[in-house]
Amino acid sequence: MENIVLVSHGQMAAGVKATLEMIVGKQDHVHVVSLKPDGDDRQFEADLQAEMKTLNGSTLIIADLLGGTPCNVALRNYLEDDQVAILAGMSLPLVIEATLNTQATPAELVTAAKGAVADVKVEMSATTEDVAETTAAAPTADDLAQYQAYAGKANIVNVRIDERLIHGQVAGIWSTSLNTQRIIVINDEAAKDPLQKSSLRMAAPSSMRLSVLTVAEAAKNVQAGKYGAQRIFLLFKNPTDVLRYLEAGGELTTVNVGNMSYKEGTREVTKSIQVTEAEEAVFEDIAKRQIKITAQRVPNDPVVDFMEKLRS
Repeated sequence: MENIVLVSHGQMAAGVKATLEMIVGKQDHVHVVSLKPDGDDRQFEADLQAEMKTLNGSTLIIADLLGGTPCNVALRNYLEDDQVAILAGMSLPLVIEATLNTQATPAELVTAAKGAVADVKVEMSATTEDVAETTAAAPTADDLAQYQAYAGKANIVNVRIDERLIHGQVAGIWSTSLNTQRIIVINDEAAKDPLQKSSLRMAAPSSMRLSVLTVAEAAKNVQAGKYGAQRIFLLFKNPTDVLRYLEAGGELTTVNVGNMSYKEGTREVTKSIQVTEAEEAVFEDIAKRQIKITAQRVPNDPVVDFMEKLRS
């Protein structure tokens, strides 16, 4: 859909849009109409009609509550309009999916939104058992010779430093926009912790393969061509792991710095990136290896020369 209009009682729609933009960046085609606390159906209808008149092309209205005033007013006005689709049951996963997948049908959006609802504790228990079984069954050493045809030819579509590892921006935006087939989380602590592995598996898109590896394992496997022609997203928690990866024989040409949070002794480089003096030195060491380092929170944000920003 060319336009999305979020409609709700009170400030729910405005809050969902604000959270959406925190995750995926500014979305000018997403609009909000609210039933005010002291308003009624006439107030809401007038506001909705005024907003809809400003829009051109196909429009998806997402209402908060089936049978509520915003939904009912939308149906009353646009039921016969073939350019307008109407969904009820607003949720952040639904709005993100509609925003990122503009070609999806209303039925596909409903299916995707339903799939985002889960009993997290039950899912976590099941995933932890799967991870334990997989780890127990794994061979102690990989025979990498079978991948010789792909050695040194890994199809790396993005390399990102993100302290939060797999979260909305990585799973829902970067991975999808880059048609990623495998996410490789590279961090010693995560690789050795079954609980962290389970959390990462739950956070990753179900359609994508996931590997959680130590720095040494990742450098060895990627350089050996273990993942063939798969489109790989390398995800690091911090710059030190990136440097260790390079020192272990891994090869990179670019690194995107996404999120590094505030901690004592840091200074702000960008709104989402805070670094310590020690981390500055690590970035300098990475840059000396002729690796381009950029800062970009989400794909539609401008690409910033990170080292230029760091040194200013």
